[in-house]
Amino acid sequence: MPIYTAPHDLYAAGMSATVICIGDSWFWHPVANLMPGIQNCFMNEHILLIGDSGKEAADLADSGQRFFKMFQTALDDYAGTLTDVFISAGGNDFAGFDDFASILKTDCSNETTSAGCYDTIAMQSLFEQIFGDIEKLVREVNLRAPNAKVRLHNYDYAIPDGRHLVVAGQWLKVPMDSRHVPQPGSLARGGFRREVIATLIDTFGAWQQNLAGKCANTTFVRTAGTVADDGWLDELHPKAGGFKRIARLLAA
Repeated sequence: MPIYTAPHDLYAAGMSATVICIGDSWFWHPVANLMPGIQNCFMNEHILLIGDSGKEAADLADSGQRFFKMFQTALDDYAGTLTDVFISAGGNDFAGFDDFASILKTDCSNETTSAGCYDTIAMQSLFEQIFGDIEKLVREVNLRAPNAKVRLHNYDYAIPDGRHLVVAGQWLKVPMDSRHVPQPGSLARGGFRREVIATLIDTFGAWQQNLAGKCANTTFVRTAGTVADDGWLDELHPKAGGFKRIARLLAA
């Protein structure tokens, strides 16, 4: 079945959505994303895709933007047929020069642990904002389509090597450089900078788990640890094979 990006396309085809995916470039990246894998897992279902690359959780949950309005309309219109809602949000809120640097200490050069590199107050504040927005999306599902299952994920342990494929980004390496994060172990698995990313992703996952515990019909799927080191397109996005493995986890 095709993936629809506007409710009116479903109306025109006389169809009702059974799956909604709302989120960022993990659904929208032009080279590889989660959607082919999700489509394979729901081959006979009608999937509505909402969002866009680069969008933050705040964009998706902003009642003044079209994404949230489309989401509400779709939940109302397809409440009787909807079985699954997948949310991919938060990565753009903490990746990038300004966002990532803002939760790192100003000078990490003397830090000896990955957790020690983080400004815990700044991280707490940022995550409160992110999860306020994600919870708003989840609560909309609970309210408007209470039988639908919501799936959340925590991305994966990206490699902060500065590479980019489609859009030049300063997502991980450059903010680390600016905050003088040590580089012992280079970028090998278990290296200091890799552990800084792991701490971020695991903390994000803990918040997702907590949110899932507060909301009805909501599951946190731990996706971190799925993609191999050679399975990354850039600092944020896996290659197609990695996305397919993550999609299978989400849809299970």
